[in-house]
Amino acid sequence: NVSNYPPYNIVKTGSNKFDIVVALAGFNKKDINVTSENGMLTIESKVKSVVNDSIGADAKKDEKMVHKGISKRYFKKSFTIADDVEIKGAELKDGMLRVSMEKIVPEAKKLKTIEIK
Repeated sequence: NVSNYPPYNIVKTGSNKFDIVVALAGFNKKDINVTSENGMLTIESKVKSVVNDSIGADAKKDEKMVHKGISKRYFKKSFTIADDVEIKGAELKDGMLRVSMEKIVPEAKKLKTIEIK
C-alpha cells in the first residue's frame, strides 16, 4: 500500500543536480525529520497523530475546527539514493520541503579532451 501523501516532485536543477520537492502544507521544520542511511533518504513527520480540535498550535484559544481540509497526519516517505549521490541539504519554505542532491562524478570519469601533438 503505497501512499500518495505527501505529494512530491523530482526536479533536475543542473547537469548533476536534483531536488526532491515535497508539499508539506501546515508543517513546520520542527515537525519533520530528514535522514539518510544506507542509500535511503527518508522524510518523516515527527507527529504520530494530531488529536485536537483547534486550528493549530498558533490558533487562538476560542477557535474551533469547523472543517479540517489541511491534514497534519503522520507520513514516512523513502527514496533510494545511488552511492554516488550526495545530499547537500534541505529547506522548508512556503510549505515546500526541498532536499537538494548532487551526483558526484570522480575526476577520472569526467570527459576530458586530450591534446593531439
